[in-house]
Amino acid sequence: MKSSSEEEPVPVATGLRLRGAHGRLTARLVEGGVDQFAGRPAVEIGRRTGPRARYELEEYTIYGDRVVVKLRGVDDAAQAAALVGLDILLPCKGLVDLPQGSYYIFELVGSTVVTREGREVGTVRNVVRTGGTPLLLVERSGDAARGEEPLLLPAARSICVTIDVAAGRIVIDPPAGLLDLE
Repeated sequence: MKSSSEEEPVPVATGLRLRGAHGRLTARLVEGGVDQFAGRPAVEIGRRTGPRARYELEEYTIYGDRVVVKLRGVDDAAQAAALVGLDILLPCKGLVDLPQGSYYIFELVGSTVVTREGREVGTVRNVVRTGGTPLLLVERSGDAARGEEPLLLPAARSICVTIDVAAGRIVIDPPAGLLDLE
């Protein structure tokens, strides 16, 4: 993994929200269909950069692309409300391997995007979930000087022809008109 040490926590579920009156919380999984919680006695709650707190995981249930968690010591809605909006994080070490061709968002953020011809397009700053093909939010090279808006690039295999996580590089073959860099 290119920019994360094995002990650095990464988000596995984002945007905690209240779920009932007994301290349960729900959050959207970063990668749907992959259970990262099995066998884990504890999780961290917070942000990737910023303060975090460790909580023992009493129980969890995955429903599609969401997880419902019960954290030890969080027993009512008032206690859970303090965690609303935060993320569930786990150390990189021990994360479940994703199927070939799938990537964690933290693996893509910071990658340099270039065309097949070697022309630098920019840097991935985020991945936007759409319900369909995710979009890479690419800050174009030289944006600060030109004041251009970031580029939303479909993360489709037909466009992102090579993703090299170790090198932090994504090679794209964009259809005509997708890039308007001039």
